[in-house]
Amino acid sequence: MVNRYRTVLKKFYITESENQMLKDLVLYSGLGSFSYYARKMIFKKVPMIVNFDDTSFDALIFSLRRIINNLNQLSRIAKQSQNMQALNAITYGIDLLRKYEKELIKSHQKKKKKLLSKVG
Repeated sequence: MVNRYRTVLKKFYITESENQMLKDLVLYSGLGSFSYYARKMIFKKVPMIVNFDDTSFDALIFSLRRIINNLNQLSRIAKQSQNMQALNAITYGIDLLRKYEKELIKSHQKKKKKLLSKVG
C-alpha cells in the first residue's frame, strides 16, 4: 500500500531546458506525475548512476598519436634517403591515421553527449 501521508517536502532548482527534459522523461516513463516519477527513480532497489570513463579511449588516442609520430620519423628517413615510393606510402598512412583519429574523436564525443543527455 502506498503511503498517502507524506510530510517532508523536498525542493530544488532547475533550468528551463532541464525542466523540459524532466517533463519529457515523466511523459516517456508513463508514470503520470513528477512526484511519482521522482519517488520511483530515487527509491529504486538498485539506483542507476552512470559515469563515463574516458581512460581507455584516451589511451587509444595516445597510442594512435605515437604511431603517427613514429611514421613521421620514418618519413624523414625516407626523405633523406630519397626513397620517394616509401615516402609516398608513409605520407599516405599518416594522412589516413590523422583522419581516423579525427573521426574517432568526433564519434566518441557524439556518443558521450548522447549518453549523458539520456541520463541527465
